[in-house]
Amino acid sequence: MKPRDEQDIQFAARLVMDGYIDQDLMQSVLKTQAQLLEKGKEITIPQICVKKGWLSKREALFLIDPAKPPANLIPGYTIEAVLGAGGMSQVYRAHSADLDRTVALKVLKPHLARNEKALNRFKKETELLIAFEDDNIVKGYALAQADGLYACAMDLIPGCELLELIDEHGPMAEDAALYVILQIARALTYMYKQGVVHRDIKPGNILITENNAIKLCDLGLASADGDVDDEGVTVGTVEYIAPEQALDANQADIRSDIYALGVTLYHLVVGETPFSGDNEQEIMGKRFFETLSSSSLSHLSPHMHYFVQKMMATDKEIRYQSPDELICDIEEQIEGNKTLTQGPASSKGGGLSLDLPFDNQEKKKGFTAPVSSKRKVGSKNRLSPKRRRK
Repeated sequence: MKPRDEQDIQFAARLVMDGYIDQDLMQSVLKTQAQLLEKGKEITIPQICVKKGWLSKREALFLIDPAKPPANLIPGYTIEAVLGAGGMSQVYRAHSADLDRTVALKVLKPHLARNEKALNRFKKETELLIAFEDDNIVKGYALAQADGLYACAMDLIPGCELLELIDEHGPMAEDAALYVILQIARALTYMYKQGVVHRDIKPGNILITENNAIKLCDLGLASADGDVDDEGVTVGTVEYIAPEQALDANQADIRSDIYALGVTLYHLVVGETPFSGDNEQEIMGKRFFETLSSSSLSHLSPHMHYFVQKMMATDKEIRYQSPDELICDIEEQIEGNKTLTQGPASSKGGGLSLDLPFDNQEKKKGFTAPVSSKRKVGSKNRLSPKRRRK
């Protein structure tokens, strides 16, 4: 980077957009930089900000190019590649010296690390991921911090997001979709027993591995019993959240997660979300004043239609009251089948054919996927980036 080159100017713009420095102050900084250049003194915007104490050296190194940070940005980890980016964090593949293994390293963006509420959420998410021991929830290992940067080390999941799968291949077959929903319902059962509500269930926060394992990730909005920090605030992804959560995030309970799981099921089998619009207000209005379109569900089997309608009931007293209730209902209605926990090819007979919910015949780089037609899906090593974040 050189003074006044494109990267230097982009760095200055990023600081203003993220609220590190107001526009007037940055104009003053740029003016000072220009005066120094006239005197033959070359100094970049990052160097000025570090000298002034506005940024730490590590924060500056991260912000210069978040997609290509120094390998030693976070002590104890060697960053190897970028995996994903979102509104709140950047995720890297990194090697952990302490664990002697490759992990996904989720780094909170520095301007959010300066926000007490955002930082506390990040720390709480990391604590939950470390504490949780469930096959359907991504495992966390450690919280790292250095010179103003905070990072969460967690399992590196070889696979992809369900959202990517739907975007690329369209709707899933019903048996494949139910396989996914049952695994996430089991993850929710585990969280429910710990007194935790996820509050952001959606295909973008569900990963499928190379071996067809389903993993729930991103607990950044999770709320434990007694949390009351979001009163009167909408928290979550607007296309998926329940009506009561849209009005007040503190009203969200396990039934709100079940509603979001119902929207996820709808998305998996229809290929799009049930309510859409040009902005969040329009989407919210449709959720409150419109019912699910029968035509969009007409191609589904009667029991799938029933699951979606019950999970997405506007009145939460009508929804399933617990994930276990949902799991039992699905298994009972697929009469003659074993539970789906043993995998896609474990059972025969009944109302759904579960012989091959996943297309195990066609593979690409060893990755099989639950698609409704014979298409190949590439393997990606990544952790879910956030989409349309809150």
